[in-house]
Amino acid sequence: MKSFMGVTFLLLGSIAANKLHAQAYGALTWQKCLGGTSTDYLHSITSTSDTGYIAVGYTYSTDGDVSGFHGGYGDGWVVKLSATGTIQWQKCLGGTNGDDLISIVSTTDGGYVAAGYTYSTDGDVSGNHGKSDGWIVKLSATGTIQWQKCLGGTDEDNFFSVIPTSDIVSAIPTSDTGYIAVGYTYSTDGDVSGNHGYRDGWMVKLSNTGTIQWQKCLGGTSTDYLYSITATSDGGSIVAGYTTSTDGDVFGKHRGAGDGWVVKLSATGTIQWQKCLGGTDDDDLFSIIQIADGDYMVAGYAISTDGDVSGNHGNFDSWVVKLSNTGTIQWQKCLGGTDEDYTSSIIATPSGGYMVAGH
Repeated sequence: MKSFMGVTFLLLGSIAANKLHAQAYGALTWQKCLGGTSTDYLHSITSTSDTGYIAVGYTYSTDGDVSGFHGGYGDGWVVKLSATGTIQWQKCLGGTNGDDLISIVSTTDGGYVAAGYTYSTDGDVSGNHGKSDGWIVKLSATGTIQWQKCLGGTDEDNFFSVIPTSDIVSAIPTSDTGYIAVGYTYSTDGDVSGNHGYRDGWMVKLSNTGTIQWQKCLGGTSTDYLYSITATSDGGSIVAGYTTSTDGDVFGKHRGAGDGWVVKLSATGTIQWQKCLGGTDDDDLFSIIQIADGDYMVAGYAISTDGDVSGNHGNFDSWVVKLSNTGTIQWQKCLGGTDEDYTSSIIATPSGGYMVAGH
């Protein structure tokens, strides 16, 4: 399983247009190492309404910045920071088996929803269907669990990304304060129906109390993942991930290993179009955004040197692709050197460009 990991926050100071500003563009404002004496990761961070930040990941530690560890193979970890990086509160979430939180969003009531997976059946976790379940946790503004849901079947299920449906501005009533989570499923039972075989990308629409309103298995008879979801201006959503399938919902895959996969969906999860992006080697897409002109930017990595990919520096390159609103490639760039380079996140900048992060 591919994952996105980080252990240090780097907040970069910006510069005004005035060139007399004394601070250099990109100067380090502050950084924080968070954790204890064991292994700690942070997968995702977002800003909060109080000008601070909230981050999620997992921890094996029982000391340092970490308290409340449940034991076993790691807890999901949530850390609330002030604007200057001071820890305001932290929570270890999970049970005595392995748990991880990969994505977090703010909610309209001032709290948060986090998504990931859990192998636990105790502690903060109830309702696990077997092996790992996708796990959704609703937190108050101070980190108290308000509700949690284990979603999946008797095989492995996982969520990588969650967004509030209030981000989807048309075709859905503004009173809809639920969530959409994406990841993957091996299951064919429990909450899961429509699996095409083996591992499917999985998309689940939840109410604001965690009740499943609809779910979709996306993919074919081979391996498919959904890593990233964003709301689109037409009231639907778009997801990015990875596929090795050549059937089911997938067509246009390049001969060879896996392709990056982009799927455009309606507000109810109906596929409107899909694109396989890559070449004859392994290529993957981890992050997608819609930009101001209605087109899309997507980022991940490319090993290929053919097909949709040009300019690879060798081995894995970070790969950034500009797509039209119907999925046509407008341009693509390979970024990196002769060793391994990945991009796990992309955002638009106020200047009209883009910033990518990875390793």
